[in-house]
Amino acid sequence: MYSIIDVETTGGKFNEEGITEIAIYKFDGVDVIDQFISLVNPEIPIQPFVQQLTGITDNMLVNAPKFFQIAKRILEITDKTILVAHNSSFDYRMLKIEFDRLGYDFITPQLCTVNLSKKLIPNMDSYKLGNLVKSLGIPISNRHRASGDAKATVELFKLLLVKDINKEIFNSSIKTDIKPKKNKWVDLLKNLKNETGIYYFLDNNGKIIYIGKSKSIKNRVNQHLTGSSNKSLKIRLELSDVSYENTGSELIALLKENKEIKVHQPKFNRLLKTIIKKFGLEICTDINNFKFLRISHYHDSIEFVETYPSLKLANKKLSVLNIKYNLESNKSKESNLNISEILKNHSFPFTNMLIIDKGRDVDEKSVLLIKNNKYIGYGYFTLNYQINNIEILESLITNSEKNEGSKLLIINYLNKHKIEKIINIDHLV
Repeated sequence: MYSIIDVETTGGKFNEEGITEIAIYKFDGVDVIDQFISLVNPEIPIQPFVQQLTGITDNMLVNAPKFFQIAKRILEITDKTILVAHNSSFDYRMLKIEFDRLGYDFITPQLCTVNLSKKLIPNMDSYKLGNLVKSLGIPISNRHRASGDAKATVELFKLLLVKDINKEIFNSSIKTDIKPKKNKWVDLLKNLKNETGIYYFLDNNGKIIYIGKSKSIKNRVNQHLTGSSNKSLKIRLELSDVSYENTGSELIALLKENKEIKVHQPKFNRLLKTIIKKFGLEICTDINNFKFLRISHYHDSIEFVETYPSLKLANKKLSVLNIKYNLESNKSKESNLNISEILKNHSFPFTNMLIIDKGRDVDEKSVLLIKNNKYIGYGYFTLNYQINNIEILESLITNSEKNEGSKLLIINYLNKHKIEKIINIDHLV
């Protein structure tokens, strides 16, 4: 759980400033579930340059509550959360100053979206909040006011969570003092929702032991907790906590599951840990210009239709295709057309394209980027100009970093499921 915060201050001598406005959005990783916004009477003058920057004047704060009057509410909304802010050391320092004046030692873990952005979205021209969100196509209003800046930080943090492939944010959120609970499974299910995405099972040490995907996460996890299979029983013996990520798109959930199992190597995920490539199916042309299929030893320089871990599996697939498309006994123009159909069924519709589908909420869409017939990555957007501007689009994309098997997963998914639309990038104006 996170408290995404922004404060405006009086300015002045270091550690003698006062808070003039505060905004806190309590964020569960998916939705904002609570918020607190208030002007604050600092009981000291606001520096003139700060008044000009924020638009907050001394007169505006005469009847505003003093910090001690809102301190209890701040403690309530930040309780058991990680404080998140853009340049969090400043906002955290200001809260500690105000609580110190009340004789209370305010201590909470924190995350800085400046530092996270530099790691997860490198090579940006500027990491100042206004410049950064503008570059990412994230709308921001009421700049240099607590509510406007905190809202923009919420949207930035959502993007950072998506880009957090190595789980830097996730790991900082893991409890280290997990203790067995009387109603352990009930408590775990309380924090879950029936949304589309991936879920993580963790042991007592916070290590990921299983990763899964589902269109109804809460129901699927409940099946694990009540199942009678040997696998379910073994998982329950080691399970201590559950986390999940709402992807909105079932295709993104499929791709993330495929990738993260390979990254984290959970002990109870067997099938998707590695992809062994020993043989491949390629399309060749003979001296009469007739196309035919053959199985070859795998090599990076060959663009295979499919790859296989064994010769037995490769020959089996080749046999199925030969029978289905009548290839062996029909070396002709028709055979060429049939092989072209096979290739079509194993290729993207366009060389450069966007796959648009459901987002994580009603105002958002998901997008997958395909360039030069290769899957680049995925992201989310709320405004059409974010995908019409390639520079902004690519900054929103979480790179797949050679996600093995992703191309075939996407093609098979597109052949079997409906998505909202596909955009040919080459036709974008």
